[in-house]
Amino acid sequence: MFFRFTNILALCLLVLLSFPSMATEPMARNLYSGGMLILQPGKMSATNPYQNISDRSSGLGGILRLYFGRYATAGIYGSTHRTTYSTPGSENSTLNLGYGGPFAGFTMRRSRFRFTLSAFAGRGTIRNLHINQQDGQKLIDATLHQESVWVLSPIISVDYALTHRLVFTLQMARPTTRFNNHPLYAPTFQAGLLFNR
Repeated sequence: MFFRFTNILALCLLVLLSFPSMATEPMARNLYSGGMLILQPGKMSATNPYQNISDRSSGLGGILRLYFGRYATAGIYGSTHRTTYSTPGSENSTLNLGYGGPFAGFTMRRSRFRFTLSAFAGRGTIRNLHINQQDGQKLIDATLHQESVWVLSPIISVDYALTHRLVFTLQMARPTTRFNNHPLYAPTFQAGLLFNR
């Protein structure tokens, strides 16, 4: 997993460094940017009635930022996080968190870079398949729990203009909610490509 992540990160940096000469008029307008967050390694920590859960997570996401004046931003943001964890009787238990909703914050642009600090609050769903015992593909003892939750998260991002219209973004987020009357945390690093106007 770590080797795969470092290969993807190296490819992203290679793409980033190969574009500087193309960004002659980066982010000339200040209307919006939006796109997919395709790389999302992270960690999910939670507690269900059977055990504590803490393992690596991955997922997909998307963001649309609207810019107001020089320093204000607001928009919509959504993401999914999935982790697989082990129990005494199986290695295939899963915990999923998906959410979406509005955010607002502050932004600042310098040359090809844009820095953004914002706060997100939205609705989400948690699905937890906890497998106590499994025989091959057959589940002998398992529980499926699903619940709707509120999710809060700070979002810190740095954008770099590859071209006038294409932006590479790096984000850090820390979605937090309550699951089974315990806190659930899913800190994640996000990378993606945004279209800018």
